[in-house]
Amino acid sequence: MFIRQIICVIAVLLIIFDKKDKTKYLFPVVTFNAVFSYSFSLVKFLAFSEYTEQLYYPGVYISVGWTILSGFVQGLVWYFVLASHPFDYHRLLNTTANSDDVPAVETATDATTEATSTSSVENGVFPTNAPRRPLRKVLRQLFSYCGHQWPWFVAGFFFLNIYALARVFIPNYTAQVIADIVNQRGFDALFHSILILCALTATSSFFGGLRGGCFDYATALVTLRIRLDLFTSLISQDIAFFDTSKTGETMSRLTSDCQTISSTVSTNVNVFMRNGVMLVGALVFMFVMSWRLAMVTFIAVPFVGFITKVYSKFYDKISETLQQTIADANQMAEEVISTMRTVRSFACEKREQKRFENLLSSTLTVNRKRALAYMGYTWNNEFCDNAILIAVLSYGGHLVLTGKMGKEELITFLLYQMQLGENLYMLSYVMSGLMEAVGASRKVFDLVDRKPQFELNGRVEPRVNGNITFSNVGFTYPSRPNNPVLKDLTLNIKAGETVALVGPSGGGKSSIVSLIEHFYEPDNGTITLDDVPIKDINHVFYHQKVALVAQEPVLYNGSVRHNILYGCDFATEDDMLNASKMANVHDFVMELEKGYDTNCGEKGVQMSGGQKQRIAIARALVRNPAVLILDEATSALDTESEALVQQALSKCAQERTVIIIAHRLSTIEKANKIAVIVKGHLVQMGTHNDLMTDTDGMYYSLVSRQMLNAKVGDE
Repeated sequence: MFIRQIICVIAVLLIIFDKKDKTKYLFPVVTFNAVFSYSFSLVKFLAFSEYTEQLYYPGVYISVGWTILSGFVQGLVWYFVLASHPFDYHRLLNTTANSDDVPAVETATDATTEATSTSSVENGVFPTNAPRRPLRKVLRQLFSYCGHQWPWFVAGFFFLNIYALARVFIPNYTAQVIADIVNQRGFDALFHSILILCALTATSSFFGGLRGGCFDYATALVTLRIRLDLFTSLISQDIAFFDTSKTGETMSRLTSDCQTISSTVSTNVNVFMRNGVMLVGALVFMFVMSWRLAMVTFIAVPFVGFITKVYSKFYDKISETLQQTIADANQMAEEVISTMRTVRSFACEKREQKRFENLLSSTLTVNRKRALAYMGYTWNNEFCDNAILIAVLSYGGHLVLTGKMGKEELITFLLYQMQLGENLYMLSYVMSGLMEAVGASRKVFDLVDRKPQFELNGRVEPRVNGNITFSNVGFTYPSRPNNPVLKDLTLNIKAGETVALVGPSGGGKSSIVSLIEHFYEPDNGTITLDDVPIKDINHVFYHQKVALVAQEPVLYNGSVRHNILYGCDFATEDDMLNASKMANVHDFVMELEKGYDTNCGEKGVQMSGGQKQRIAIARALVRNPAVLILDEATSALDTESEALVQQALSKCAQERTVIIIAHRLSTIEKANKIAVIVKGHLVQMGTHNDLMTDTDGMYYSLVSRQMLNAKVGDE
């Protein structure tokens, strides 16, 4: 009682002197005091029970019950009133002095904060200082994945109950066998006990195998579900998300983190239920044999629980840090391996090896901290287990000597005590594994629950001719919110026209293409295809009608046929051949040993630059798009490859709208119209001849500079 009063006085002083944020450090002291009061009450009750007549006095139960209840209530009050919602003494004074003004200010502030928070989540933007997900919420989401596979878990739990029921009786009949041998009860009694023991062992083994199989398959299903949900969320994100995310880190979330989550959660559900059922069964037998001796076991349980709580909180944080260091190492390895040609060309192998070693050292440092924490936790568990065993032996011997317990009952009790210790140890292992899963799951669930900045939920499928209109469009990349790229841009591209976008680098040409591809939403204004806002058009339908050939086309590790028909399941073999011939692909593919079944290699490494570009053009043309976008499609090619690609482009430009981003005059001057984009503005638009008449214009300056550079190069 005196200790509680001191704690309360300290808390009041901290609040009065505006140190309310320090009250949280008193909560472990309050908890420990409650734990100590509980254990002391049990010891006191056992001392009273030495004299049987004392057990008939209500005062004994009132005293013990009040000590336990008061400690429990104090802990709850501290948690809900002070630790979770610190009481503001000064706010109380201000509210008393001016009760009409303060609530209004507070409400407005809270409303603003809530609105900002809600807006951030809805827009898919999470602030860097966002609070960590509460443990309760993480665990709820974790176990919800197990709930999806409830038939397998129910089956496993059914087999588990039979398994545990058989295992619970094994210590009892083991003690019976020992008693038969020690007391020399004869072979028949011994054989009967051994026969029952064999039946129990066989039953537990058989149903234990069924239990393990059910939980193992459920683990595989949980892994699949988590990975599928994460992958679905990732590919549903807006392109702005991928502008700032790291590929290696994202892959680490998708692979190692998901595996950690599913395996630890499903496995620990199995371990928890198995040991939980066996623990309950052991406790029942122990209380039946001697309630006094059983209470000795519970004296140290609160201390174990308190240490487990402290350890799990630390382990949760350290596991999350560990997963982040692993993700950083994976990101670096993925980056180096995917750019190995560059690494080799600059002889940076040793440098990258050292960098990776440093990242692994960071991981090792975190693992060292985790190992030290686990070592201390194991010491505590081992000490408590041995202390309980010694206490049970001492007090059990006392009960036997005083005639309050039989010798055989003490042996049976000790066997159950050892089983109980094993169960408690496994439950503590469950806590460690569960905290590891929680640490891995926070970032995964952040990605799973992340909402994209805009949804691809258009439903309209209009008749497409190819008219594209930008009306007063403003745009800023989400990753660079303070640098507007397009400013009040108005641009009309008519169906069937070939329009070239030119201008200085960084002027906004590629941003226009990205907006047409609906990679981003404009900040203001509208973009329409044949007078229909592109955001209202069905996503799949839209990209069948609008195709892009990028400056650096991406080919997948598959055949030429697979790459041309990528995302175009409705196309036939004839469609593929026609597109290939139009893109000047067919001839060189037929010279390959396996023709269209030739593997392109990862990222098209088996193909030359010109071949990759033409395959990419064929992939666009097989859709028969109404709008074809060519973003620097020939800038990185040699003269011969460029000529072949230009020839292919001339064929495919017929009867469709073509938008070209290029710097070479030979590509630009053939366009029906040329749009000059400078610093996000459309400054000129017209044919090549028309624009060249304006000698003060940007286009004339660009062409003159290019012709001068070409002349100097020839000299």
